[in-house]
Amino acid sequence: MLTFRFLLFMARLKKSSETEPVNAFRFSLSGLLIFSLALILGTGLVASRWFDAKSKAYSFAKNDLPDPDAQDKNMFTHKGPWGELLTQNIKLERPAEYIALDEKTPEPETWIFSGISLDQIQALLTANGLTKAEVVAQLTPGRLSSLGKATVFTPDENFLLSLKPETRQKLYSALYGLGVGMYFDYPFIFPKDSVETVYADSRLHPDDVALLKQLIYPAANSVRLSDYKLLLRRIPTSERRIMMAKVLSLQPAVLVRLCVRPDSDIEKIASYWGAMDNVRFTDMRPLLEALKGLPHGGSVSLMYFLPPFARTRLYTFPLPSQPGDPSMDCHWSTFNFSSVQPDNRFNNPTFTVDYLQKNFYRIDAPSIYGDILLYVNDHSEIKHSAVFLADDLAFTKYGDNYRQPWMIVRLADMQTVYPALKPVFYRRKTQ
Repeated sequence: MLTFRFLLFMARLKKSSETEPVNAFRFSLSGLLIFSLALILGTGLVASRWFDAKSKAYSFAKNDLPDPDAQDKNMFTHKGPWGELLTQNIKLERPAEYIALDEKTPEPETWIFSGISLDQIQALLTANGLTKAEVVAQLTPGRLSSLGKATVFTPDENFLLSLKPETRQKLYSALYGLGVGMYFDYPFIFPKDSVETVYADSRLHPDDVALLKQLIYPAANSVRLSDYKLLLRRIPTSERRIMMAKVLSLQPAVLVRLCVRPDSDIEKIASYWGAMDNVRFTDMRPLLEALKGLPHGGSVSLMYFLPPFARTRLYTFPLPSQPGDPSMDCHWSTFNFSSVQPDNRFNNPTFTVDYLQKNFYRIDAPSIYGDILLYVNDHSEIKHSAVFLADDLAFTKYGDNYRQPWMIVRLADMQTVYPALKPVFYRRKTQ
């Protein structure tokens, strides 16, 4: 109020010393009291909003820790031998620049049958959802061609669109694993509750959403899409095809930070995370000690505790492969996890199985950083693999195609992607 009075006094001096009129505010005593009260109340309201920490939403990007009331099912902390991890559920979307030419201008759908005769193809299709008349009408000379020793079948698009969801489920499940098509072996898989978020994405044209719903089919605890090329071919513009590709590329993942509080045991954290090959915990210790010295502690990305191979790839999508490139699938990613330079021999299943048998032993459950998770079918064939990190988290990549990123996932979500597979666990013999 002293400043306010001083300004009024200066205004009076100015007016008395000048001949020209000036603008001035005049208050009665009651008006001045009301104005002063308004200033006090306004200042108090701003201050209360400024200093009330609970009114601010927690920002995961900041190097601080959330209050207990800021945690929920999507963001929370969990303590264990690994220390205290702060996790948040996220979704990764492939950049538009990574959408391949074959998605912008897709070729017709083709099914490639290797090592079986035309009669065997007919029997396979007839036994798994299609009528004999449908098979005969489709397997005509104009829709068949040869590729080496393989038979290439180009189905009619209107026929594919006419298939019922239960027919797709039976037929496409039978084609899984036969190498008939990439999207039969690696379909888009959505937990039943998450596909609704795809349908509701405002970036998609309503007609494209309706077409997507027509091609989705049920499978175990999820729904799937295998007719990806057909979907894109029926979308009329390149812009809408790119947007559909981006939305379908969304992958649930987990963002992870290690919490360091003033009472955190740095040695305990070091004993868990420092045993991994090519992870130099000595380099991280100064940062952790600095966070421990803060009044309320802080947090650091788990990327700091990953070896170079995993750290440089985490949360990224690979570029479309070129001739001679390695198959960057789950096994290549799992067994190169602690590498400085990737070993492409892990593209060879025989070499990988032999390496596993020589260097790992079977365990009941993963509990140490670096344990291996293998997902096998009823014939004990390994169909997926991942690296255990801590708690319920693993590092993995789904499939060998470029639309799948390297990411950290929850074990329960990974099981949803492979509901028919059984997990088994291995540990390196040196541990």
